[in-house]
Amino acid sequence: MVVRLFLVVLGGRVDGCHIELHDVRFVAGATIDDTLPQLRDQWFGRRRGLHIDSWLALDGVAGWRLQLRRQPYAGPERLWFVNGGGYDPAALAELHGFSLLVASSRQAARAQARAQLLPGARLRHVDDMHPIAQVDGWQLHLSADPGAAATPLRPDWFGYRRIDQVD
Repeated sequence: MVVRLFLVVLGGRVDGCHIELHDVRFVAGATIDDTLPQLRDQWFGRRRGLHIDSWLALDGVAGWRLQLRRQPYAGPERLWFVNGGGYDPAALAELHGFSLLVASSRQAARAQARAQLLPGARLRHVDDMHPIAQVDGWQLHLSADPGAAATPLRPDWFGYRRIDQVD
């Protein structure tokens, strides 16, 4: 069984909020269905109405192959998830864009993300940065592979899939 890394966008409610909230989670499983218990456990809000808005299985990032293994990874590079923000004068809400990139430091990851996220937006900035090294007991291994295509951050699935109830 091959265990894969999934990036999942969850949606749901939190007491006291006026709009639906979203969060990005990284989980491991052979299939997206294998990850549902992890996703339920990781959600910080109300269980009722918890749903998946989209997900993407990750195998590579711009010249890097991604694999989950049990043994520790010793390389200097890390996979970084970056959530960038910016503004459009014609829109009330802040714009956001995600990036996954490989870098050996937080500073290098921030510089790469700022160069590629939300072109054309005003007051671009980085809201969140997280190194992804370990997921659900699995260690993320990165191996340079010039032939590894970047996984575009386009979902393998999108829609509205409720996961608040155990199947």
